[in-house]
Amino acid sequence: MLPDYLQNFNEALQKFQDKFPKGKWSVDFKESIINDYSFYSSRIEDEKLLYGDTIKFLNNEFIRVGKLTSLLNISNHKDVLKSLLEKFEDFQLTEEIVKGIHRDLMSSDLAWEVEFKPELIGEYRNIPTVGSREPFFENKEYAPHYNLEIIMASHINLFTARFENIDNSKQATHLLTAISFFHNTFLNSIHPFADGNGRVCRIIMGAIMMKHNCPPIFPLITEPEHQIEYITTIVNCELQKNNELLVRYFAKGMTESLLKRVNEL
Repeated sequence: MLPDYLQNFNEALQKFQDKFPKGKWSVDFKESIINDYSFYSSRIEDEKLLYGDTIKFLNNEFIRVGKLTSLLNISNHKDVLKSLLEKFEDFQLTEEIVKGIHRDLMSSDLAWEVEFKPELIGEYRNIPTVGSREPFFENKEYAPHYNLEIIMASHINLFTARFENIDNSKQATHLLTAISFFHNTFLNSIHPFADGNGRVCRIIMGAIMMKHNCPPIFPLITEPEHQIEYITTIVNCELQKNNELLVRYFAKGMTESLLKRVNEL
Protein backbone atom coordinates (compact mmCIF):
# COMPACT_ATOMS: atom_id res chain seq x y z
CA MET A 1 0.00 0.00 0.00
CA LEU A 2 1.32 3.43 -0.91
CA PRO A 3 1.94 6.03 1.79
CA ASP A 4 -0.43 9.01 1.71
CA TYR A 5 2.09 11.41 0.15
CA LEU A 6 2.67 9.15 -2.86
CA GLN A 7 -1.03 8.40 -3.20
CA ASN A 8 -1.74 12.13 -3.16
CA PHE A 9 0.86 12.64 -5.88
CA ASN A 10 -0.64 9.86 -8.01
CA GLU A 11 -4.11 11.39 -7.70
CA ALA A 12 -2.83 14.86 -8.59
CA LEU A 13 -0.93 13.45 -11.57
CA GLN A 14 -4.09 11.67 -12.78
CA LYS A 15 -6.06 14.91 -12.54
CA PHE A 16 -3.37 16.67 -14.55
CA GLN A 17 -3.30 13.93 -17.18
CA ASP A 18 -7.10 13.98 -17.47
CA LYS A 19 -7.22 17.76 -17.92
CA PHE A 20 -4.09 18.07 -20.05
CA PRO A 21 -3.55 14.88 -22.10
CA LYS A 22 0.02 14.93 -23.40
CA GLY A 23 -1.02 14.50 -27.03
CA LYS A 24 -3.11 17.67 -26.86
CA TRP A 25 -0.56 20.03 -25.33
CA SER A 26 -0.41 23.27 -27.28
CA VAL A 27 2.95 24.83 -28.10
CA ASP A 28 2.27 27.60 -25.56
CA PHE A 29 1.28 25.14 -22.83
CA LYS A 30 4.38 23.02 -23.33
CA GLU A 31 6.50 26.17 -23.32
CA SER A 32 4.97 27.30 -20.03
CA ILE A 33 5.66 23.90 -18.42
CA ILE A 34 9.31 24.05 -19.51
CA ASN A 35 9.64 27.69 -18.41
CA ASP A 36 8.30 26.92 -14.95
CA TYR A 37 10.55 23.89 -14.48
CA SER A 38 13.58 25.87 -15.62
CA PHE A 39 12.76 28.69 -13.22
CA TYR A 40 12.18 26.59 -10.10
CA SER A 41 15.19 24.38 -10.87
CA SER A 42 17.42 27.44 -11.22
CA ARG A 43 15.85 29.31 -8.31
CA ILE A 44 17.33 26.76 -5.94
CA GLU A 45 20.80 28.10 -6.68
CA ASP A 46 20.02 31.75 -7.45
CA GLU A 47 17.83 33.57 -4.94
CA LYS A 48 17.88 36.79 -7.00
CA LEU A 49 15.76 35.33 -9.81
CA LEU A 50 12.23 36.73 -9.86
CA TYR A 51 9.45 34.64 -11.38
CA GLY A 52 7.66 37.33 -13.38
CA ASP A 53 10.71 38.88 -15.02
CA THR A 54 12.29 35.49 -15.64
CA ILE A 55 9.22 34.10 -17.43
CA LYS A 56 8.94 37.25 -19.52
CA PHE A 57 12.60 36.93 -20.48
CA LEU A 58 12.14 33.27 -21.42
CA ASN A 59 9.19 34.33 -23.58
CA ASN A 60 11.37 36.92 -25.31
CA GLU A 61 9.43 39.81 -23.79
CA PHE A 62 11.05 43.10 -22.84
CA ILE A 63 12.14 43.50 -19.21
CA ARG A 64 14.39 45.86 -17.33
CA VAL A 65 17.41 43.60 -17.08
CA GLY A 66 18.71 43.03 -13.59
CA LYS A 67 21.05 40.07 -13.26
CA LEU A 68 21.68 39.33 -16.94
CA THR A 69 24.07 36.42 -16.31
CA SER A 70 21.41 34.61 -14.28
CA LEU A 71 18.81 35.15 -16.97
CA LEU A 72 21.13 33.91 -19.71
CA ASN A 73 21.94 30.80 -17.66
CA ILE A 74 18.28 29.98 -17.07
CA SER A 75 17.58 30.53 -20.77
CA ASN A 76 20.32 28.01 -21.56
CA HIS A 77 18.81 25.61 -18.98
CA LYS A 78 15.48 25.93 -20.78
CA ASP A 79 17.01 25.33 -24.22
CA VAL A 80 18.83 22.16 -23.12
CA LEU A 81 15.74 20.78 -21.37
CA LYS A 82 13.51 21.65 -24.34
CA SER A 83 15.88 19.88 -26.71
CA LEU A 84 15.71 16.70 -24.61
CA LEU A 85 11.93 16.84 -24.27
CA GLU A 86 11.44 17.13 -28.01
CA LYS A 87 12.68 13.53 -28.26
CA PHE A 88 11.84 12.31 -24.77
CA GLU A 89 10.40 9.00 -26.01
CA ASP A 90 13.88 8.02 -27.22
CA PHE A 91 15.69 9.32 -24.14
CA GLN A 92 18.17 6.83 -22.68
CA LEU A 93 20.55 7.69 -19.88
CA THR A 94 24.14 7.09 -20.96
CA GLU A 95 27.46 8.65 -20.04
CA GLU A 96 27.53 10.27 -23.47
CA ILE A 97 24.15 11.90 -22.81
CA VAL A 98 25.19 13.10 -19.34
CA LYS A 99 28.41 14.62 -20.68
CA GLY A 100 26.53 16.11 -23.61
CA ILE A 101 24.07 17.87 -21.31
CA HIS A 102 26.98 19.29 -19.33
CA ARG A 103 28.68 20.41 -22.55
CA ASP A 104 25.56 22.20 -23.75
CA LEU A 105 24.99 23.86 -20.39
CA MET A 106 28.52 24.87 -19.48
CA SER A 107 30.17 25.91 -22.74
CA SER A 108 30.26 29.58 -21.71
CA ASP A 109 32.37 30.98 -18.90
CA LEU A 110 29.26 32.87 -17.74
CA ALA A 111 27.66 29.54 -16.77
CA TRP A 112 30.39 28.71 -14.27
CA GLU A 113 30.10 29.70 -10.62
CA VAL A 114 33.63 28.52 -9.91
CA GLU A 115 36.78 29.13 -11.92
CA PHE A 116 36.10 28.50 -15.60
CA LYS A 117 37.86 25.36 -16.80
CA PRO A 118 37.25 24.95 -20.55
CA GLU A 119 39.06 21.61 -20.59
CA LEU A 120 36.37 20.22 -18.24
CA ILE A 121 33.36 21.19 -20.35
CA GLY A 122 31.53 17.91 -20.91
CA GLU A 123 34.19 16.00 -18.95
CA TYR A 124 34.31 14.62 -15.43
CA ARG A 125 36.25 16.71 -12.95
CA ASN A 126 39.96 15.99 -12.44
CA ILE A 127 40.15 17.65 -9.04
CA PRO A 128 38.76 16.89 -5.58
CA THR A 129 35.62 18.87 -4.84
CA VAL A 130 34.08 19.93 -1.55
CA GLY A 131 30.49 21.14 -1.37
CA SER A 132 30.04 24.32 0.66
CA ARG A 133 27.31 23.98 3.30
CA GLU A 134 28.46 26.33 5.99
CA PRO A 135 27.28 27.91 8.22
CA PHE A 136 24.34 25.52 8.67
CA PHE A 137 26.05 22.18 7.98
CA GLU A 138 29.51 20.71 7.62
CA ASN A 139 31.02 20.85 4.16
CA LYS A 140 30.85 17.67 2.07
CA GLU A 141 33.67 16.05 0.10
CA TYR A 142 32.33 14.24 -2.95
CA ALA A 143 33.50 11.04 -4.65
CA PRO A 144 37.24 10.94 -5.46
CA HIS A 145 37.96 12.37 -8.90
CA TYR A 146 40.41 9.62 -9.84
CA ASN A 147 37.61 7.00 -9.66
CA LEU A 148 34.90 8.91 -11.50
CA GLU A 149 35.13 6.98 -14.77
CA ILE A 150 34.51 3.70 -12.94
CA ILE A 151 31.95 5.17 -10.54
CA MET A 152 29.86 6.77 -13.28
CA ALA A 153 29.99 3.75 -15.58
CA SER A 154 28.65 1.48 -12.83
CA HIS A 155 26.04 3.94 -11.60
CA ILE A 156 24.60 4.62 -15.04
CA ASN A 157 23.55 0.97 -15.03
CA LEU A 158 21.98 1.35 -11.57
CA PHE A 159 20.10 4.49 -12.59
CA THR A 160 18.89 2.93 -15.83
CA ALA A 161 17.63 -0.18 -14.04
CA ARG A 162 15.58 2.01 -11.70
CA PHE A 163 14.17 4.13 -14.49
CA GLU A 164 13.23 1.15 -16.64
CA ASN A 165 11.22 -0.43 -13.80
CA ILE A 166 9.16 2.56 -12.69
CA ASP A 167 5.71 1.54 -11.46
CA ASN A 168 3.72 4.14 -9.53
CA SER A 169 1.56 1.53 -7.82
CA LYS A 170 4.47 0.50 -5.59
CA GLN A 171 6.59 2.61 -3.26
CA ALA A 172 9.87 0.88 -4.09
CA THR A 173 9.47 1.46 -7.83
CA HIS A 174 7.60 4.76 -7.80
CA LEU A 175 8.75 7.55 -10.12
CA LEU A 176 9.59 9.80 -7.16
CA THR A 177 11.53 7.01 -5.44
CA ALA A 178 13.58 6.52 -8.61
CA ILE A 179 14.37 10.19 -9.21
CA SER A 180 15.16 10.75 -5.51
CA PHE A 181 17.69 7.92 -5.64
CA PHE A 182 19.18 9.41 -8.79
CA HIS A 183 19.22 12.94 -7.36
CA ASN A 184 20.95 12.07 -4.11
CA THR A 185 23.44 9.67 -5.66
CA PHE A 186 24.40 11.79 -8.67
CA LEU A 187 24.35 15.18 -6.98
CA ASN A 188 25.10 14.55 -3.34
CA SER A 189 27.49 11.62 -3.53
CA ILE A 190 29.22 11.44 -6.92
CA HIS A 191 29.08 15.10 -8.09
CA PRO A 192 30.93 14.20 -11.28
CA PHE A 193 31.56 17.65 -12.76
CA ALA A 194 33.59 20.63 -11.61
CA ASP A 195 30.45 22.80 -11.84
CA GLY A 196 26.87 22.54 -13.08
CA ASN A 197 25.98 19.26 -11.34
CA GLY A 198 22.65 20.49 -9.97
CA ARG A 199 21.49 21.78 -13.34
CA VAL A 200 22.53 18.58 -15.13
CA CYS A 201 20.81 16.47 -12.47
CA ARG A 202 17.51 18.34 -12.62
CA ILE A 203 17.42 18.42 -16.43
CA ILE A 204 17.80 14.63 -16.47
CA MET A 205 15.03 14.38 -13.86
CA GLY A 206 12.78 16.45 -16.13
CA ALA A 207 13.41 14.12 -19.06
CA ILE A 208 12.72 11.03 -16.93
CA MET A 209 9.45 12.50 -15.67
CA MET A 210 8.32 13.31 -19.19
CA LYS A 211 9.20 9.82 -20.40
CA HIS A 212 6.97 8.37 -17.68
CA ASN A 213 3.91 10.43 -18.53
CA CYS A 214 4.55 13.09 -15.91
CA PRO A 215 5.21 16.72 -16.86
CA PRO A 216 8.57 18.12 -15.77
CA ILE A 217 7.58 19.72 -12.48
CA PHE A 218 9.40 20.92 -9.39
CA PRO A 219 8.41 22.20 -5.95
CA LEU A 220 7.57 25.90 -5.99
CA ILE A 221 10.84 27.48 -4.83
CA THR A 222 10.04 31.16 -4.29
CA GLU A 223 11.46 32.15 -0.89
CA PRO A 224 14.87 31.72 0.84
CA GLU A 225 13.29 29.34 3.35
CA HIS A 226 12.30 27.07 0.47
CA GLN A 227 15.95 26.83 -0.56
CA ILE A 228 16.93 26.02 3.01
CA GLU A 229 14.25 23.31 3.21
CA TYR A 230 15.56 21.71 0.01
CA ILE A 231 19.18 21.71 1.21
CA THR A 232 18.21 20.53 4.69
CA THR A 233 16.25 17.65 3.21
CA ILE A 234 19.24 16.52 1.15
CA VAL A 235 21.61 16.70 4.14
CA ASN A 236 19.19 14.80 6.39
CA CYS A 237 18.85 12.06 3.77
CA GLU A 238 22.60 11.71 3.90
CA LEU A 239 22.64 11.57 7.70
CA GLN A 240 19.87 8.95 7.75
CA LYS A 241 21.41 7.02 4.86
CA ASN A 242 18.18 6.79 2.87
CA ASN A 243 16.19 8.92 0.43
CA GLU A 244 12.80 8.81 2.12
CA LEU A 245 12.79 12.46 3.18
CA LEU A 246 13.50 13.60 -0.38
CA VAL A 247 10.72 11.37 -1.72
CA ARG A 248 8.34 13.04 0.74
CA TYR A 249 9.67 16.48 -0.18
CA PHE A 250 9.24 15.90 -3.90
CA ALA A 251 5.81 14.31 -3.41
CA LYS A 252 4.47 17.24 -1.39
CA GLY A 253 6.00 19.95 -3.58
CA MET A 254 5.19 18.32 -6.91
CA THR A 255 1.63 17.56 -5.84
CA GLU A 256 1.19 21.27 -5.12
CA SER A 257 2.69 22.13 -8.52
CA LEU A 258 0.39 19.72 -10.36
CA LEU A 259 -2.75 20.94 -8.56
CA LYS A 260 -1.78 24.55 -9.21
CA ARG A 261 -1.82 23.75 -12.92
CA VAL A 262 -5.08 21.79 -12.68
CA ASN A 263 -6.83 24.58 -10.80
CA GLU A 264 -5.71 27.37 -13.11
CA LEU A 265 -8.54 28.92 -15.13
